[in-house]
Amino acid sequence: MKINQRICRSLDVFARQKRGMTECGGRSMVEMLGVLAIIGVLSAGALAGYSKAMFRHRVNQTIDIFQGVLQRFAELEQKGIGQGAEIFGADNIIEYGLMKNCQKFNDEEYYGGESCKLQIGRFDADFKDSTEGYVEGEFYIRFSDSKSCMAFLSAGWENAVPLDWWNPHGAIVRTNPYKTIYDPNGAYGEAITKVEMGKMTEACQQCDDENGCQFMLVVHQEF
Repeated sequence: MKINQRICRSLDVFARQKRGMTECGGRSMVEMLGVLAIIGVLSAGALAGYSKAMFRHRVNQTIDIFQGVLQRFAELEQKGIGQGAEIFGADNIIEYGLMKNCQKFNDEEYYGGESCKLQIGRFDADFKDSTEGYVEGEFYIRFSDSKSCMAFLSAGWENAVPLDWWNPHGAIVRTNPYKTIYDPNGAYGEAITKVEMGKMTEACQQCDDENGCQFMLVVHQEF
């Protein structure tokens, strides 16, 4: 009798274990697909967030570099660069200290020499001492896409530049063809004293074609 009771208890335990395996030992295909779908959505969101953060980081790096360029140019303006001297191309950008680290890029098609790579574009400059005792010329920024263009121009460079740099003529323009973004004295046509989002968007749209687009920040230009 005792043996029979032990056998029954053993069979009961075995039955419970078997039921547990049936209930908990696996997942249906629908459940697995649901889990994979959730993982996919979370991964896509994380990747999009990472890409956006990295782009913002590159934009901020480019803005920081250009702010340094403007600061160094202000120092050069105080003492001049010397009659007959000219800042043009990557070698002169390095020589005159406009950029601490210039990774050269062969840009002969557009500048006639080498420019400096930026995180979201390329940079060049063309400056000389004017007859009025200040340094005149242009900063060139070239972008390959409208997103980079808009992110950079939205930094408010018209406010970062000292007011006297716009005299006698100064402007922010897209070249080839010209599209004026900011032109307080009407150097390139109608005076534009406020940067509007619509003008920036229209000017940056050309950056999405195969040739990209080029922008100039013009200071102390004489005509």
